[in-house]
Amino acid sequence: MSEAVDNHHIKEDIKKAYDDIAEVYLDWTQPSHEIRLSYLDRMLLSFDSAKGNSQSILELGCGAGVPCTQLLASREYISVTANDISNTQIAMAKERLPHSVNLIPGDMMELKFESGHFDAVVAMYSIFHLPRDEQTTILRRIFDWLKPGGRLLANFPETGFASSSDQSWLGGTKGAMHWSGWGRSEMRTLLADIGFEIEIDEVVVDCEKDKGVSRNVAFNWILASK
Repeated sequence: MSEAVDNHHIKEDIKKAYDDIAEVYLDWTQPSHEIRLSYLDRMLLSFDSAKGNSQSILELGCGAGVPCTQLLASREYISVTANDISNTQIAMAKERLPHSVNLIPGDMMELKFESGHFDAVVAMYSIFHLPRDEQTTILRRIFDWLKPGGRLLANFPETGFASSSDQSWLGGTKGAMHWSGWGRSEMRTLLADIGFEIEIDEVVVDCEKDKGVSRNVAFNWILASK
């Protein structure tokens, strides 16, 4: 099986899985909302100081639009474009977000934007679903999509691993969930090689529960500028 075909199967698996567990996932993410909003607030500090200027932000992996897309959409000076691979998640987001939000369903790797289009790109708990080769590609594309001085806010696994999958994550019965990561050190090098200047590089541990088992998972939170 070629790498391209294998990657396509991974995306189909993830789409089916998220479609299946969308409601469960929204409830499951509640404990992480505070940390998501705290980093989003830190990124928006510079935006708030220039409210007179319209800002354009892309969110990759918006889920049901809770809570981050909702916060972004509440700022009159921010134009929001949000993407998710799951049609069910997009449908849930439509119910929770104003019509002003441009919701785009599908694989983030299929997105196309002009160079220098966005003031910021937000990707929380999303890029690590891509195979590692595609993570490198999407980060280079994000750099191109950003205006000079634009920011990337994203999180990644602290430790590196080639791939991990679970066919019944959060009780799902369709598709499978996939993850991969470069690890904190390699990700920092990768972002620097692309041209990003890292402003925040921190590790936060989430306590995740699945199938009645709790475990601590460390994520590397990055705020970087072009």
